[in-house]
Amino acid sequence: MKKCCPGLPLVFVIVFIVGAFLYYQYSFTSTSKINFNEDSFYQKQDDSISLFVPQSSRYKLCFYSSFTPNFIEFLTKNTQESPTLAIDFYQQGQEMQKHIKNLIELKISSTLMLKLIHEFDVKILPQCFIVKQDSKDSKLYTYLKENGIYKLVNFRENEK
Repeated sequence: MKKCCPGLPLVFVIVFIVGAFLYYQYSFTSTSKINFNEDSFYQKQDDSISLFVPQSSRYKLCFYSSFTPNFIEFLTKNTQESPTLAIDFYQQGQEMQKHIKNLIELKISSTLMLKLIHEFDVKILPQCFIVKQDSKDSKLYTYLKENGIYKLVNFRENEK
């Protein structure tokens, strides 16, 4: 007795492997993550520099340049609704957190700066992202990127 479609299982396996690879590749690139256990963020408090420990479940992460003309207005506008983590691209010591409430200025290494620029796909400055605490790991914060199937599958995630 002759089989109907001898090549069908091989085609199915190939399509399944390619689909699984594309799904996992895309799912890793559709979210940006910050792990405060692995990466070091520093803040200035009371004339001393200390390691930043996140206290809130949601932050607004803002990248800005201290050499742009309206960066103070930008930060003031973005700190109204939630605590804001501000990272200066040039790492200038502005100490604006004394004048703007809900603002936490962070200092990071250049290696971490490059990692975050790549992770969050920062192409223009200033730019802000809302990062939320992971339910399983309190030191892991994630950001759902605006594009992609991950956003469609998880449509119940509402970014306000």
